[in-house]
Formats: sequence, C-alpha cells, structure tokens
Amino acid sequence: MSPLATAALVAPLAVAAAWCLWRGLRPRRRTIAEVRAILRPPAVATAPMGAGRALLAATRPGITAPLADHVERRLGTGLALVGMTGADVVARVLVGLGVGTGTAAAAIGSLVAAGTLPLTPVWLPLCLAAGAGAGVVMWSDVRARIERRRRELRRTTNDVVQLIAVGLTTDQSVEEAVHFALGVGDSDMFDLLRDELASAPLRGVTLWEALDGLGRRHDQRELCELATSIERQGTHGVSISDTVTSLATSMRAKALDQLERDADRANANLVAPTVGFVCTTLVFLAFPLAMRITEAFGG
Repeated sequence: MSPLATAALVAPLAVAAAWCLWRGLRPRRRTIAEVRAILRPPAVATAPMGAGRALLAATRPGITAPLADHVERRLGTGLALVGMTGADVVARVLVGLGVGTGTAAAAIGSLVAAGTLPLTPVWLPLCLAAGAGAGVVMWSDVRARIERRRRELRRTTNDVVQLIAVGLTTDQSVEEAVHFALGVGDSDMFDLLRDELASAPLRGVTLWEALDGLGRRHDQRELCELATSIERQGTHGVSISDTVTSLATSMRAKALDQLERDADRANANLVAPTVGFVCTTLVFLAFPLAMRITEAFGG
C-alpha cells in the first residue's frame, strides 16, 4: 500500500475517532424522568440510588445496564456531583477503549505499510493494551473529578457553616442566616445547596430535612449536625448560636489541619525533584573542573 493510500485510509479513521470521543464526552441533558426523581417526595427519595438503578435497568437493556449498575455502586453519589450517570461513565470508558485501540492500530498499520515495522501478530496485543490504557485513563479521570468535587463540597460546607455562625451573631433568624450564607458564594457547590433548599418547599420538605438529606446523600456529617440544630430550634425554640459556633470552630480546626497536611504532602513531593535538580547542577558545574584535573594528571 502506498503512503498516499495509507494516509487516505488513516485520515477518515482519525476524524471518526475524534468525533466519537467528542460525542461520548459531551454532557447529557437530564430527562423528564430524572427531574421527576429529583422532585420526588422524601419517602421515595430516601433511596435515590436504588430507584435510579431500577430506572437505568429498565431503560438500558443489554450488557450496558449491569455495567452501569456496577459503576453506580462503585462511585455512589459522587456521580451526581459531576452531573453524570453510570451509563455516561461506561460510555466514556468504551469510547476510550475504542479510540485507544483504533489509534494504536492506525499508527502501527501506517508504519507497517511504510515498511518501517514488520507485520507480526505481536501488534494485536499491543493495540489492545493501548485501548485498555485509554479506558483506565478515562476511569481515572472520572474518579479524580468526583474526588475534586467532593473536596469542593467539603470546603463549601465549611464556608456555609462559618457564614451561618457569623449571621447568627448579628441577631438574624436561622432562615435569614442560612439565606445570607448561601447568597455569598458563587461556586457550583453553592449553587447545589441553593437549588436543594429552593426546591425543598416544592417537595414539601423543611429546611432541616433538606440539609440532612443533602448531608446524608453526600456524606457531609457537618450538614447533618447543622440540620439537627436547626430542627431543635424550629421545633423547641432553643437557641443554637452556641452550637453552630462550636461546630464552626471544629470545622475550622479540621480545615486548618487538612491544609497543613496538604502542604506537608506537597513539600514531600518536591523533595525528589529538588534533590535531582541540585545533583544535576553540581555535576554540570563540576564536570569542566573534573575534566581539567583529569587532563592535568594525565599529562
């Protein structure tokens, strides 16, 4: 096969692979059934993952339904933080497998057609390994995005509790302090909290039930504690200023401890590059002197 014919074959394959990758990574809009599941009453919404898996199993026949269910069990509610479902993750991994395998096959085929590489069966496992590596990269990317969003949610929860404590010190009511805290931030996690509390009256859910449900769903114990304090104030009229202040102080101490650990981890990660840079610099500076000494003794 001539190089021109090889290029004519590889170019459409590369364009098709790029289009499939773009199509697989494009965010999917929520369906009407998913919106109804979000606005479902609390008695049904206590197990959102089970209902979601049943809906996915009913609407995705074939092998993708068990795979999507397994992904949802592995990743849990972290998928909701990144706006994805188990089917989206499966699609990304499958697209990565296909694109990695196709790209490796196209590259090796081009080199074989050009005569640079011999035609042997060894290249088939190599292409499959490249596809598996691409799938692992896609899976790791989803895991990293979920972990990043969870850290953002923890920081947002900390900020909200701190702001509520500040609002309560200015003689605001609990509802006013919560709305004040949520109105300050402009991140996606603040939007998540605002949307959750804004949709609570439509679902017939009180403020503390919405906060408690959000905390349980995303494993934010501080939100559950805040919800318990707000419920005690709303049902028994007990002042919660001291309780929220203590919670804010505890969360602030945990955040500072986490920052110190992150700083120590960053310093530890810089040790090896720093040592390598210093050693390389010393060798570079000492090499001319060592050569001169060697030449002098040799002479």
